[in-house]
Amino acid sequence: MSQNQTPIEPLSVGNVVSAGLRIYRDHFKSYFGLSVIVSLWSFLPFVLLIPIVLLFIFSQLESQALLILIPLCLLLILYSSGKSIVNGSIIARLVFSELTNQPETVSDIRQILNPKIWIFLWAFFLLFLIGIGAYIGFSLGFGIFAFIITAVGFPFQDNFVLTGIVVLIGIVIFVIALSLMIRLLTRFFIFDMPLTVEENITATKTLGRSWELTKGYIGRIFMILLVANLVSIPIYIVIQIIAAIIQGIVFVNIPVETIDPSFQLLSFLVGYAIGILGNIFLLPFWQAIKAVIYYDLRTRREGMGLELRKREI
Repeated sequence: MSQNQTPIEPLSVGNVVSAGLRIYRDHFKSYFGLSVIVSLWSFLPFVLLIPIVLLFIFSQLESQALLILIPLCLLLILYSSGKSIVNGSIIARLVFSELTNQPETVSDIRQILNPKIWIFLWAFFLLFLIGIGAYIGFSLGFGIFAFIITAVGFPFQDNFVLTGIVVLIGIVIFVIALSLMIRLLTRFFIFDMPLTVEENITATKTLGRSWELTKGYIGRIFMILLVANLVSIPIYIVIQIIAAIIQGIVFVNIPVETIDPSFQLLSFLVGYAIGILGNIFLLPFWQAIKAVIYYDLRTRREGMGLELRKREI
């Protein structure tokens, strides 16, 4: 894009969220079905690992068998995770195709994205490493400062002024570090969208594209995510109410002590199932928000010459 090209006015925070909601509403059936597939793929490894673990415990498998099962389990987890990621990305690409007024079918998108399954996994792993690195850096930095406060500040424990200054410095450093971490992770909120939409994108390139596109818009993206979370609160509340009702029914109708392991396992499974149900409903919404943000940033930065259809806004 030419350096002198006038950037297109970005969508407002409210428009991004409302566009995501409306597209999700208009395509609820297809998006919801894909979200169910995402959850099933993510849950599959746990379902298959249960009999394997029981087999190992009760049949006392030899170490050779264990050496075979462990790689198979890891491969299963990776493949299922990849399929889950790809199906989630299909939702995002469907939303993007709606925004560009160039609708695609699920089968067509699946044929494009399925070969990228291992690239998606590598990209997610790289993002995981970035997150872990940021967390470790944050923890070490704050831990070192806390140690310095303990070692140096102790002699001044009777001096309230110096103690207050040290505590204030600690609070400021904590806030700055937390802000930097949030900014870092926010810049990668759309990290998988370039890989989902664009051609000839590798795992490292998709992270780089996200970093490039979000430059200068961290505050605005953070506000969009904040508003989207507020919109999601009613769904979270309903899910918690349903979970409490079901767990109450289980508690009343099952004649076992609450400390009984079987009751604890059943309670966990019920809560986990309710959590999956909530994720099924919310995943398409968040994928839509991600796609709208990506579309908006690309339109503004690269002048794709695309306009949101008025009915979507």
